[in-house]
Amino acid sequence: MKAAWRSDKGRVRERNEDSVAVLPEFGLVVLGDGMGGHHAGEVASQIVVESVSVSLMAAFPGLGGKVLEEAVAGANRALFSAMDEAPGLQGMGSTVVAGAFDGQWLHYTHVGDSRLYRFRHRILECLTRDHTLIQSLVDEGMFSSEQEARGAGVSASVLTQGLGTHHDIEIGVGRGEIEPGDLYLFCSDGLSAMVDDEQIGAALEESGGDVEQAAGRLLDAALAGGGVDNISLVVVDPTGGSGA
Repeated sequence: MKAAWRSDKGRVRERNEDSVAVLPEFGLVVLGDGMGGHHAGEVASQIVVESVSVSLMAAFPGLGGKVLEEAVAGANRALFSAMDEAPGLQGMGSTVVAGAFDGQWLHYTHVGDSRLYRFRHRILECLTRDHTLIQSLVDEGMFSSEQEARGAGVSASVLTQGLGTHHDIEIGVGRGEIEPGDLYLFCSDGLSAMVDDEQIGAALEESGGDVEQAAGRLLDAALAGGGVDNISLVVVDPTGGSGA
């Protein structure tokens, strides 16, 4: 497994409230996008990423979808415990997207609007579905697309699910078989809101499978697009460049 990552505060925010953990020896990637006033967002994402990472390392090598789901639920409980102990952290929360590569399969989980993409045979596919108001309205048929919903004034940043917001949360889980030549992209909405899918696919293709080059191109594109939010991303080649 080869991986490259970037995390940047962007051009507008005063600090970076995202957190990232990449653990190639365990085949793990965990990314969180924090929310909350003062420094609470930064604290929230750190708690989530550390909690999920520790839980998954303890379960290694049995890192199936159920294990990931339980790790995310544990991180949610950890956020509420931290808020109980420190009232100044009340209202903090975080998204999460995490993946476990086991050679043949990728098991993944997510809550919120941080995403996981797969780039295969020059085709980009988003494997996760945002837990957002705008996505819910599209799913319910009120709008035909996110673009139409945004045109009607619906905000793309309103979450329907997030760690630290509810004790009972909807946790997305899935798995996919890995093929040689695949590239995977984990990212916060600081990337996906600034760089559309066509640009993401082009950056991954133009990198020629070089994960460091791909990560740099994507960060540059998000900053050039405005960089209005923190930007975090991880590009993974799970087979280490074996095949195309």
